Amino acid sequence: MENKVIYWIGGSACAGKSTLATMLADKYEMALYSCDEHFNEHLKNISPITNPAMYKVSTMNANEAFYLRDIEEQLNVYKQSFIEDFQFVINDISNSNTSSIVVEGNQLLPSLVYPYLNKNQKAIWIIPTDDFQKKYYKKRDWLQGVLESTEDPAVSFDNWMKRDALFAKFVNQEVNYLKLQFLQVDGSKNIEENFNYIESILGLK
Repeated sequence: MENKVIYWIGGSACAGKSTLATMLADKYEMALYSCDEHFNEHLKNISPITNPAMYKVSTMNANEAFYLRDIEEQLNVYKQSFIEDFQFVINDISNSNTSSIVVEGNQLLPSLVYPYLNKNQKAIWIIPTDDFQKKYYKKRDWLQGVLESTEDPAVSFDNWMKRDALFAKFVNQEVNYLKLQFLQVDGSKNIEENFNYIESILGLK
């Protein structure tokens, strides 16, 4: 694991992580590991005792997730599920045959990634402003279907955005405490400008 070249791209939802990670992997011909794409597979190997948050996420419907629970509980389960899933992510990467890889996802909390950083492994966290996050969430095709399955779509969406805003704040606090690199996305720069900044921070240009 320590000999692999890894570029970690963490942060909060709707910040452009997936797009930027794909651009990075394509340009430098590296493998790409998207945490979200592996989450459901990881759920097949959990237990309610060792992975209580992931188990809870796997058994909740959208109404339970975003309408019935208060924001603080939503946030706590959200964070804990990422903490639990991170070990699955590490196992996947450790067992992969690739020597260089871009890893992206919300699971990459700064405090979890920090122990792995060295000359071969660098990281940046992409954190959207509340307004930017809400604007781009609304553009996601699948969003309305999820919200319409709840008792009150408007309240559920508001709860969802409040949870993610608190998560972004949490990530930002960890980044600042550990003195790590981050990019705040507010829409003032285009994707190419953000990509150039990330390349520079990761020492690729």
